[in-house]
Amino acid sequence: MICSFCQDPAEFGCNCTYKASYMCSKHLGDHYKLNGKHEINQIGPKKFSFNSEMKAKLLDKICSLKNQAKLDLRKAISHVNDLFIKIIGELNRTNSYINDFIQSCDDAIDYIKNLNDEIEEKEFNCPLESLLIMQEPEILDQIYGPKINLYAINSKTIECAISNFPHCIFQYTFNSIAFTSRNELACNNGAVETKMPTDFNWFGRLLSVGKAFAIYTGGYPPSNSAYVINLESKSIKSLPSMQQKKEWHAMTWIDGFPAVLGGYDGEQFLKVVEVYKNGNWESYPSLTSIKCSLSAISYYSKVYAIGSCFNFSPAKKQNSIEKYENGKWELLFVEISSNLSYPGLFASGIYIIIFGGTDENKKRVKDCVILNDKFMKVWKADFELKEPLSFFSLNTLTSKGEAYCYSYKENDVSQFVNLQFNF
Repeated sequence: MICSFCQDPAEFGCNCTYKASYMCSKHLGDHYKLNGKHEINQIGPKKFSFNSEMKAKLLDKICSLKNQAKLDLRKAISHVNDLFIKIIGELNRTNSYINDFIQSCDDAIDYIKNLNDEIEEKEFNCPLESLLIMQEPEILDQIYGPKINLYAINSKTIECAISNFPHCIFQYTFNSIAFTSRNELACNNGAVETKMPTDFNWFGRLLSVGKAFAIYTGGYPPSNSAYVINLESKSIKSLPSMQQKKEWHAMTWIDGFPAVLGGYDGEQFLKVVEVYKNGNWESYPSLTSIKCSLSAISYYSKVYAIGSCFNFSPAKKQNSIEKYENGKWELLFVEISSNLSYPGLFASGIYIIIFGGTDENKKRVKDCVILNDKFMKVWKADFELKEPLSFFSLNTLTSKGEAYCYSYKENDVSQFVNLQFNF
């Protein structure tokens, strides 16, 4: 529409004449001077004034959204950076463990290549010997490497379950055996648990010496007795007596022979070591200090004795680590993080994993500590047991790469647990 007085766009209209008149705002007054009754109508949409208070609120809202968006973006960037740091940390831990595992494989290859190709017949062969002379060829099927699980980005992106190698070639791992009560012996092969009442008790110690056999030594009151237990037939055979009575000692393999370490004879704590060789118990080099309630593990040509108790009232325990190698014991300069008795031990790659145990307050713990055998370093692991536990007899079952062991909770209640260690 065009203004009747000029050619500018019309803003108003009026029906006072025989035809509608249109005018712009400049000539609206001129139109009112014409004869007739004027009912002016605004052409186009009506205009409303903004509410200044609401306008201010809207601007504040938008500014608030903008500032929150900036804050959220900074949080998102920080979160992603944290994820990168976390992922890199997980990758570095996995990379370190796998490379150390590869090193342990090289060590094992060298160690096995340098072994004599034959051994003299003896009553009990250690796992590696039993495998190589085809006495227990199933040991080969027990060997598993690390298992890496990869996840989408959530709470964990990389998880590396530990390998049971070389643990399973230096300790028999077909069964987990322990006392489930003071006199009841239990054996678990991962599928079936069998129990047998005995005249033995959990003050003595057990060592698995084959797929179906275990040696029991000592007892309460302290004893120098020793027996072989057939876990399948549940028959028991006496062995020659040890030279010294003992309880709360440790058992493992030394130089390929069953051995007992330390203990308590009813009057004093012991540091003696005896090895069952050629049908008799022979004295071996003693530990560097008295120890009972200790744990021990065989690792290649070495043995580690870790933790112990050397006084009852008040309870005094040790965080020391001793190593047997080349015919002598050496007290290492590295120590575990706290004074413990009955810790669990597991050999994985170049690591000895030390887990659980009982502290000086007679409380079980769930902490895990790692001993690097290659560089003789000790540090607290970033994983732990699901609950506080201690381990009287270290006879571990490894099945399909996972490790299981009987453990003891408060009040010495025994349970069969999955040792889920993940780097």
